[in-house]
Amino acid sequence: MTLAELATLADVTPRTVRYYVQQSLLPSPGSGPRARYGRPHLTRIRLIKRLQKQDVPLAKIRSALESLDDAGVERL
Repeated sequence: MTLAELATLADVTPRTVRYYVQQSLLPSPGSGPRARYGRPHLTRIRLIKRLQKQDVPLAKIRSALESLDDAGVERL
């Protein structure tokens, strides 16, 4: 899916998605207009949003995500 599609499905702005990639909260989808995002990106954004609502700082979220593969994120 495109950046715009992902942002719509995740209920965030495209700028937020780009920020999450820049901050290593999301894996890079590639570069340029051909960049494609998948279900793992959407799942991670939903987890990030859930943790932010619990006042977990982004640095702690990043640390947690670094230790999880896509299957681990799905389980959460």
